[in-house]
Amino acid sequence: MSKERIKDFIDKQLENLEDSFYEIESDENHIYAIFTEVLSEKVNLELTFKLLDDVLYLHSITYGWKPVEKGVANKYFWIELLKTVA
Repeated sequence: MSKERIKDFIDKQLENLEDSFYEIESDENHIYAIFTEVLSEKVNLELTFKLLDDVLYLHSITYGWKPVEKGVANKYFWIELLKTVA
């Protein structure tokens, strides 16, 4: 799996936000983005990604596995990110 692809996706989403800190980790099946700060708020948030047939998916407890790169599908990323801050 491509850590770089997930990093590119997250960096694109956060390009105008300076106060977000995360690191990328992986295992055999998934890649995890672990956030420690979002919008100047300290958080402990882990987002799980996977690549399947060259499509990037994000796992949400509420919505399950959702593709996040096409159209407005990035809303699932933002829902997961912001529900922790709110």
